[in-house]
This record gives sequence, C-alpha cells and structure tokens, in this order.
Amino acid sequence: MGFKIIAIDGPTGSGKSTIAKLLAKEKQYLYVDTGAMFRCLGYNWKKRDLDQSEQTLRELGQETAIEFYPDGTIYCDKEEVTDAIRSEEISKLASQISQFPVIRQCMKDQQRQLVEQARLAGKYDGAVMEGRDIGTVVFPNADKKFFLDGNNKVRAQRRYEQLLAKGEKVSYEEIFNALEARDQNDRNRDIAPLLPPEDAIRVDASNLSISEVLATMVDAIG
Repeated sequence: MGFKIIAIDGPTGSGKSTIAKLLAKEKQYLYVDTGAMFRCLGYNWKKRDLDQSEQTLRELGQETAIEFYPDGTIYCDKEEVTDAIRSEEISKLASQISQFPVIRQCMKDQQRQLVEQARLAGKYDGAVMEGRDIGTVVFPNADKKFFLDGNNKVRAQRRYEQLLAKGEKVSYEEIFNALEARDQNDRNRDIAPLLPPEDAIRVDASNLSISEVLATMVDAIG
C-alpha cells in the first residue's frame, strides 16, 4: 500500500488537532501537530524577548528543538511545554510569528523532514499532518486532503470551553473576536494564506460529532 500522507487544513477551533490525533491512532500513522510547532516558536520568541529581524527569526526557527512524544507531551529545547503553549497569549504569538516568510520556510523544512524520517524508519504506515497550509504548500501532493471548517460561533464556543477547562480566565466575546481576527490574518496573509486546496474534501463540522467527522475521513482514505 505504501506510506500515505494525509493533510488536514482548516481555521482555528475547527477540531483539526482532535481529529488528526484520532485519525493517526486509527490508521497507525505518525501525527504531526504543525500548529504546536508554531506555538513553540511563539513561546520561545516571547521567552527570549527577541526582535523581528530576519536573521534573528531564522536562527529561532533553525535552532529551536521541538520534540513530540507518543504520550502527547511536547518539548521545546528540552522544556516540557504541552500545556504552556496552549494559552490564548501563545495562540496570538503563534499567529503573529507565522506571518514571517523565513519562519514558514524553516517550519516547512522541519515538517517535511519529520515525515521523511518516519517513512524511512518504517514504523508507521503514513503520516497525518494538520495546519493551515499543509495541502497547499507543505505537501501539495498529499495522498488525501481534507479542509475542516465550522461556524464561527461554534468554533469560538469550543475554544472558550477548552480554555476554561484549563483554568484560563477568558470571556466568550474575547475568544470570538480573537478567532475572527486570526481568521482574517490567516486568510489574507501574503505567504501561504489559509485556503482550501482545490482537491480537498471539505468537511463542515459545525453539526457533526467527532466520531462522525472521523468516520468520514476514514472512509475517504480507505
């Protein structure tokens, strides 16, 4: 059957991470959380109080060591940051830093390298990658592409509930406005804007359960 690459793109709060993890487990594929990679860079950018010069950003992208573990934990330069990078502040920083071309190039190279290492290692039957430009830029020749979307209010509610569960003090209005602003930035940036790949299967998850979305994707992959 060969090694398959599955691309799942979509806006924030659409459920990409949850579905990608479940799909990877179902198919015994490698799961690569590209959003977490940008979050790690945003986290490091803030922690080091760095400027926005191209050289500084290139060094940040090339030197930040990001590690994913099977139990779901994420390490950034040997520091466990699984929960730390999920705050609303880091979400905004990740969106901001992802707009720099030099950062996107560094991340694209790392993401392709992770998948190639997995293919050569022979431990997985494929890879599931989720993000905003996987099917259009990172892996335009992916074996199967999905674009997962949802109503803005539904997506904001999901994000709001996630943050409340983690103990963050946020309001629904704040999350809704931040989500709309991030959508605007992602869809209108000059480099790798958020766009559905022409050959992607579009899934509106507004009124679907997680299991229904997962079943749709599993059936499509075969």
